[in-house]
Amino acid sequence: MFDQTPKRIANFEIIRELGRGGMGCVYLAKQMKQTTDGSEEALRDIALKVLPMQSPRNPTEEKEYNEAKDRFDAEVRAVSLLESDNIVRLYDSGFANNMQFLAMQYVDGPALYEIVQKYKKTMPIDKIIWYTKQICRGLFYAHSKGIIHRDIKPQNILVSKESDKCHIADFGIARIKREGRLTMVGMAIGTPEYMSPEQASGKNLDNQTDIYSLGILIYEMCTGNPPFHGSDPVSVAYQQVHEEPKKPSKIRHDIPVRLENIIMKALRKNKSERYKSADEILKDLENLEKEEKSSISPDFSEMKTPATKMINPYLGKREEKRKTEKHPVNTMPINFIIIIAVLSALLGFAIAVILILALKIV
Repeated sequence: MFDQTPKRIANFEIIRELGRGGMGCVYLAKQMKQTTDGSEEALRDIALKVLPMQSPRNPTEEKEYNEAKDRFDAEVRAVSLLESDNIVRLYDSGFANNMQFLAMQYVDGPALYEIVQKYKKTMPIDKIIWYTKQICRGLFYAHSKGIIHRDIKPQNILVSKESDKCHIADFGIARIKREGRLTMVGMAIGTPEYMSPEQASGKNLDNQTDIYSLGILIYEMCTGNPPFHGSDPVSVAYQQVHEEPKKPSKIRHDIPVRLENIIMKALRKNKSERYKSADEILKDLENLEKEEKSSISPDFSEMKTPATKMINPYLGKREEKRKTEKHPVNTMPINFIIIIAVLSALLGFAIAVILILALKIV
């Protein structure tokens, strides 16, 4: 199918292959434009998805090709409706060289999956919040345009190396509400580890399925793994429908309670109990972010009162002892100090008067 990398497709000069899957291939390419003098100049780098037009040789190949083409067409229709900083943009689409192509925004950076694998369960909380907020913005925008992604997972989130900005990609199985379902009820489509219970059951889907998948994605960023996994897709799908996920705090102890609550609400089996929109998650994350910033305590190391223990509860007992030893706490009652000072002053005054009288007598 791709015996050798083509040099050019339409007005795109191929640089190198980025990857392939199913019956398609993705290339890094330069989009060229013609100048007034008839020459060409590079406009920008793009990710060029291509699907060769072909005549299937058997029923199995025909089915695979038709599914690939349906997904290709679905992505063209979905992404053409979207223009968001957190969604990969579509620049052009069409047919050339006996191939159907999609010219997409090229994100120079890893998939979120690679970042999760790098950190395992040590990804900083502020980074988790940063990524999730961006994904929420992209999802909320897509949902506002009537588009359900249906395959939200870290492999489909691209992160720019330069800006650390997230871009939702791969709308190949997205559903546009006004067009009806891409697949019939009773057929599950998506990735089992990230499917909602209703998606795993082959039921009709709405925005809530993406909310659930986002919950799994946040869970994975926190713990290093999705909550459900198994030896085969059926066993994973069964868990999505019937089993409750282990709380993230049982796996990672520094997860803020409010972040765990966000995750668990997004993962409710009953979709009516989940967040109604990605914007609701975004608002809760922003509130969490404010709480996290306000909970950062100042340095109380120079305090010399017992209030240190009350104001800064994050100091451990050893730390408190060390600081107390270094800076002894003055526990003498303030009233007693004042009395001593007054008596000392009076005594000094009396001595001065006696000395003056003695000099006069002499």
